Order: sequence, then structure tokens, then C-alpha cells
Amino acid sequence: MNAFTFAVSLLRIASLVGVASLMMATSSHAATSGIVGFYQVPVPVGNSAWVCGLVTKDVYQGASVTVTADVDGKALVTFDAPGWTVGEFNLHYAEPASGTCAGLAIDILSNTTTTLKLDTTPAAAGLTSGMVFTVRKHTTIAGLLPDGGGFLPFTDSLSLFSSNGTQQSYFFNSINSTWISALGANSNNVIIRPGQGMVLQVTNALTLTLGKGEVCHVKTTATKIKANSSVPNLIGALNPLGTTTTLGALGITSSLQAFNDSIVVLDPGSLAQTGTYLSTGSNLINGLGQNANNTSLPAGASVVINVDAAKNMALTPVTVSP
Repeated sequence: MNAFTFAVSLLRIASLVGVASLMMATSSHAATSGIVGFYQVPVPVGNSAWVCGLVTKDVYQGASVTVTADVDGKALVTFDAPGWTVGEFNLHYAEPASGTCAGLAIDILSNTTTTLKLDTTPAAAGLTSGMVFTVRKHTTIAGLLPDGGGFLPFTDSLSLFSSNGTQQSYFFNSINSTWISALGANSNNVIIRPGQGMVLQVTNALTLTLGKGEVCHVKTTATKIKANSSVPNLIGALNPLGTTTTLGALGITSSLQAFNDSIVVLDPGSLAQTGTYLSTGSNLINGLGQNANNTSLPAGASVVINVDAAKNMALTPVTVSP
């Protein structure tokens, strides 16, 4: 495809206009993750595309004993006396700390008292015995915005793009404080993956507070996301600790196919494409061939990634100073 084009469906999307610094909280949310807090996002009228810079708590972390394949080929990862209950990880993922898929959120299909069954094969994810894994609950819409976030009920929306490029929109039902689909189905447990961009459409400008629910932990380790081919991939870094960043700081430059895959930045409100950038393999460039590594981007903003071949991309982790 032409690297300077992007999907027509994204003409309804715009980028985040800003993010405030993380404010530390001493609340009931405190768990195993080292930094807990919340931050605020000034959401403009119309559309904005952004990423939540926080995750849920680490519910388990440890080295595996064995990694084998189940009868269907899916990975079975066994641990030594982790103290689990059968079936407790029904909305969770496991994240390997090393290997080719380090930082990738791999869905947990089921669990016993000692074993996780993951939605991948050992070979496809590069999983081997002895690897350290972290288990977390997925970010869900209700876990991120339990009180509706100030959305105008039944009118303002949060939209997600699936792996095949289709868009689904969700609305806050103030009658019973739930999130629903356009058809009224309960959507509280709809998953938002780490680094996955979301599209907000709001009638009135609002200040959105992220970190009020169970999604309130800073992730300081690497995050790997999957970019799907020939569809718009909305992605962004998990960085709630600053107000601005750069395109180069996303860390995905070397993952892009040189002079082909592209990063697209969109303007809030007007929905205009403000820039499309290619990778040379080591640097980003604009349409004039000029170095674009230092192109400013609000921290937490989602960009659009277009790729011809599906691939995993590692996002730069948050740097936390003592």
C-alpha cells in the first residue's frame, strides 16, 4: 500500500490535546505495582484519540517451571505452588518478561491451581521453561471509567477498533451505571489492551480523570503491542508521567518497515491529518524527507500505525526517577 495513506474510517478520529502529570494517590487501590495514582486528560469537544497510561495491579509474578503445549497446541505454563483458585483468571493476561514476546499481553484461556493455558503456542510466542511471567487483569471499560468519566449518558461514546479494523462504540448508561453497546448490551467487561488507542466522542469539553477505578498502576516494564496488517492500528505509549513526548520516543521506529509502514498523527476537533511519517530503519522522516524524531506529541496521545505485515512492536517503557 502507499505508506502515505490511511483508512478512510479514521476520518472521524482526532488526537489527544494534552495530559496532566500523574498525581500520586494513597487509596485502597494500592497493590503490588510500585506506583499508584491518577492523572487528568483535557478532552476537547468532538473526537480525540488517546491511550490510558495505566494498568491494573500485578496479581502474580514468578518464574515458570515448565512450558509445554496442550493437545490443541496452546501453551501450558506451570508454576510451583502459586496459590491460585481454579478458573480465577477469567479476564486476565500473562506477560512474559523475556524472549521475543517480552511485554506482550497474552490472554489467559483458563487456569488450574498451578497452570495457565495461554492463547498462543510456545513456538509462536517464544515461550520457554523458566521464563518469568506477570499476571494482570485486563483493563476493561468499567474498570477504567467506573463512574462514566463525565460522559453525557447515552450520547458521548468510547470507541475501539478490532483487529480486522471494525469500530465498536460504547456509551454510559447512567440509569444503572453500566457501559453498553450501541444495541444496549452490557459492555462493562469489554477489554482495552495495553497500548491500545481509544476514540472519545464528547458533546462538551471535559476533564477526564484516569486512575479512579482499578486501572491505576504505572507500568514501568516494556510493553509490546500487535499491529495488524491493512487496518488502522491506534497505539500509544503508556506514559502518564509527563505532558509531552515525541514520535521518536514511542520506540517503534526500528519496528516499522523502512519507507513503507507509516505513523499518522491527527488533529483534535478538525480530524485533519496533521502529519504522516515513515521510518528509515533508524529515524523517522516527514513527507519532505526531513528528520521527524523530535516531532512533538502530547504524552498519552494515540497515533495511527499502518503496516503491510502484522508484527509486534515494543513501546518504550516509562522512566521513573527516585
